[in-house]
Amino acid sequence: MRRVLGSALWGLLAVSMTVLPLLTGAASATSPRPLASPAGALLITFDIQVDPGAADYVHRAADAAIASNQDLVIVMDTPGGLLANMKQIVSSIQDVQNHSLAVYTYVPPVAFAASAGSYIALATNAIYMGSGSIIGPSTPFVVGGDPSEQQHVQNAMVAYIRSLAEKNGYNVTAAVDMAQNNTAFSARQAVAAGLVNGTRETLDAFLTAVGLGTATVNRFDEPLYDRFLSFISDPTVDGLFILVGIISLVLDLFHRTLFLSVVAVIFIALGFLGAQIIGASVVGILMLIIAAALVILEVKAGHGFFAVTGIALGLAGTYLLAYNVPYSPSPYGITQYVLLGGTGALLVVAFLYLTRIRHALAAQPKLIDPGKIVNMTGRASTDLVPGKDGVANVGAEEWTAQSDQFIPKGSLILVTGYGDGKIQVTVAPAPASTSTGSNEPSAAPPASP
Repeated sequence: MRRVLGSALWGLLAVSMTVLPLLTGAASATSPRPLASPAGALLITFDIQVDPGAADYVHRAADAAIASNQDLVIVMDTPGGLLANMKQIVSSIQDVQNHSLAVYTYVPPVAFAASAGSYIALATNAIYMGSGSIIGPSTPFVVGGDPSEQQHVQNAMVAYIRSLAEKNGYNVTAAVDMAQNNTAFSARQAVAAGLVNGTRETLDAFLTAVGLGTATVNRFDEPLYDRFLSFISDPTVDGLFILVGIISLVLDLFHRTLFLSVVAVIFIALGFLGAQIIGASVVGILMLIIAAALVILEVKAGHGFFAVTGIALGLAGTYLLAYNVPYSPSPYGITQYVLLGGTGALLVVAFLYLTRIRHALAAQPKLIDPGKIVNMTGRASTDLVPGKDGVANVGAEEWTAQSDQFIPKGSLILVTGYGDGKIQVTVAPAPASTSTGSNEPSAAPPASP
């Protein structure tokens, strides 16, 4: 009996030694991470997309937390965004943790820690969620990428989210499921899976749960510069800026106002700046440049083909600015497509407006019938160089002029022919008299004094 009892006790001890580490590991996945530092915490409101502006915002907050010896609290409600900027944010979080400070994530009720946001949350020391909130899905999306490129990025992100979960003690299987199978978890499901630490319905309750209930918590608002950076980091906005700038430039050819030229330069510059920030596709940029050239050619052609083609290429180029850039999730949703459609409609209206202006200018009668200008005299308004177009004033009107010989500016000229809207001129012969006795231009004007 003693031998049986002793065997049972040794067996129970062995089982206890085996199960205890497992229980400890399970508890570590749901227990709060390091307590707050004595100096309190810095709080950022991350209700924005993951983009260059967001990355700079978190970087500034991380530097401020380190400088003031404070923990960092992220109140998160994000749909995700650019993977490259997500990695920058994770790096900023790691910088704070390397200084023996903690970083916490709170996802309020009915908020998102979606896509790139889920990676950021898993990089922190503790995660709490409110009812109705979700974490994930986390599968990345490559705009324009083929299946092999999509799989390549996805495999990398599966390994990345696995390493984050392992590092911070979250359920690795659940984390991998979010990236590999595009799975999302509700707050209750995430707690049950050991993916987050718990649920709290208010910010105060969350702060108490992580040991910051009595600590000083200072808010760190997003700087205006970072908001601007986020705004121009949208590929749709960049493409639209470039298209609007091009149309303003073409309109200025007719209206000749300094205002439109300034607007054109600003919009085009901002568009290309934003494209550079997100590492936009060269293909998309080239398509926008070609679209600009076609719209400008339309001013000369006037039959509509170049304008229609330019508008189509401009919209396609705007879409392709994000080509091969990894996002989480796709950067194109209903809002972006509505913007593209609305811009296309505005470009069509602008084209019709340009067409009306062009037709109105073409319909304006000349002060002198072109058929009667031959043998009239005038003066060269510019130097007339063989093989190049110049300008001559005949009958108080400026004409595009061509000459087979060099004629200096200000010289008397004689019109010898007319065709295709241009006059052919030569040096006028010496005048026969000092007065013509007529208000009409003569074939032999008086000599210059």
